Amino acid sequence: TKEELSQEIASWVGKEKVINFPAWETLPHEKLSPKADTVAARFKALNKLKSNEVKIVVCSIRAFLQPIISNNLETSLIQVRSGKLIQMQDLTTQLIRFGFSKSDLVERRGDFAVRGGILDIFPADQEHPIRIDFFDDEIEEISSFSISDQRSIERLEQEVNIFPCRELLLDNEIKRRAKELGEEFPAIKSLTEKVAEG
Repeated sequence: TKEELSQEIASWVGKEKVINFPAWETLPHEKLSPKADTVAARFKALNKLKSNEVKIVVCSIRAFLQPIISNNLETSLIQVRSGKLIQMQDLTTQLIRFGFSKSDLVERRGDFAVRGGILDIFPADQEHPIRIDFFDDEIEEISSFSISDQRSIERLEQEVNIFPCRELLLDNEIKRRAKELGEEFPAIKSLTEKVAEG
């Protein structure tokens, strides 16, 4: 498998120099979105490539041939850490743009929930969801927690990167273009209307 090949190459050249770039599991005609963890892995790989540390990219022919949306990588990543100044409302707006779903309780990757000054979120590339405690507009503490009992596991001192759960990030320009395409091509109007509405 690609994962095994990546590990074998990494044992020779170093883990930081090798990345595995996954393909979508879906085909364009299926009208299904790739899984959130696959999308996050692709964004993570692209961000690593930008850093110039990576020397080898392992991918399938399918992944190599599939187009990559030309998102701005600078705005395709949310970095959270203790002490960072950010309004919770701004963070939740970014999460929705990234394809996260608001729910009452975080149970699966791509969910987030708000309770008072606490924001729970399950980043698609993390093993456990994280809990962000706010004090006014400052992140006071970040910790991982268990899905089963919703209790904190450990405090996280390092910065946490949050990658999108979908590749098409719906900003105002994308919504406007979708509306135009729906008028130009009536056969896809039902799809473009959904995109235009976010």
